[in-house]
Amino acid sequence: MSILYIKAMYRIKSYTLLGFAAFSLLVFIGCSSQKSVNGLSIEHINIDKYYNVDIPDSLKSPLFEEEGYSLHNTAKIVWPTSIDGTTPTDLQKEILRIAFNDTISENLDQSIKNFEKTGYGLEAEQLSNFVETDSTHANIGEILQSISVKLEQADNKLYTFGIFIQNNFPSAAHGIYSYWHATYDRLEKKVVTLESLFSDKDKLRLLLENQRKKDLKKTGRSYDEYMIEEFPISESFCIEGSNISFTYQPYEIASYAEGIQTVSLSFYEMNEAGVLTQYAKKLLADIF
Repeated sequence: MSILYIKAMYRIKSYTLLGFAAFSLLVFIGCSSQKSVNGLSIEHINIDKYYNVDIPDSLKSPLFEEEGYSLHNTAKIVWPTSIDGTTPTDLQKEILRIAFNDTISENLDQSIKNFEKTGYGLEAEQLSNFVETDSTHANIGEILQSISVKLEQADNKLYTFGIFIQNNFPSAAHGIYSYWHATYDRLEKKVVTLESLFSDKDKLRLLLENQRKKDLKKTGRSYDEYMIEEFPISESFCIEGSNISFTYQPYEIASYAEGIQTVSLSFYEMNEAGVLTQYAKKLLADIF
């Protein structure tokens, strides 16, 4: 495990990025709409909630001793309600798991209720005395938690959702953000996972590491300066034509300042290395 990744795990409980223009969340409370895209029925759900809250003394900062704390939770969600007339339960659960870190709730409504009154990095019992308010009357110490779920791809074979998460604790040096993908195979009616695509994780890891070295060399940087003990296989990936691109979060394989990183592998090199399952070969070859 790299030193950078250990640092990330330490900070991720309380930090967030306050600005990420491509995914800015301009939302309205309780607004939703529905439409259909290439066999996929989706609902747009927008949430923007403010609460003035109390937090434990051990978490308070002298900077906000008089101003107090507020909880600001926003979400802009493209939610799959049906695919070809059937509810895509597995895809819905995957989005809930990633976006809300929720493996318990059975539906979106329950996840949203839990999300609205929970601060990122804080347990529910650490927040008390909720008073719903608005941006004008919210306390200065804002605990921000934002989620964006958007539809990136919808064709005859695959649906891909991009999930952007940003969080902040007011006394943190800076925030943290991450970007994830959930991909659904329309023909096989299942979520596409790493396990379904790759038969040899060790060979895959080596492919990713070698590609990262090539990418860095092109920019004049050295792989060795990042002090990565074992190159990770990202859980966030998307299929782009015949390629598979892996998304790495800040601190995972690079510094925070360098932001999100991407390592892409082609069908040819993955096939030559013998890392693909028969399912992956068929899926990528058909796309190719």
